[in-house]
Amino acid sequence: MNITIYTSDHCSACREAIQFFQEYGIPYRQLDVGYDKWNFDEMLRLGGIATPLIIVGSQTFHTFDPKKMEEALQRHDG
Repeated sequence: MNITIYTSDHCSACREAIQFFQEYGIPYRQLDVGYDKWNFDEMLRLGGIATPLIIVGSQTFHTFDPKKMEEALQRHDG
């Protein structure tokens, strides 16, 4: 399962999302949009307007909600 998190330094929800995936031992790819214009442009292309933008498989989440993340991960595994 591919998980990508578009983040920025000032984003507390980004830190929560990263902590969530780390606690569950789920690998993810973190892309910082604050220092990398390519990452920022890619986030915008995917429909993100703020961080975090989280891609779980083919699903896109515009906020971090632990319950929704758990549901998405269960659907993907199931």
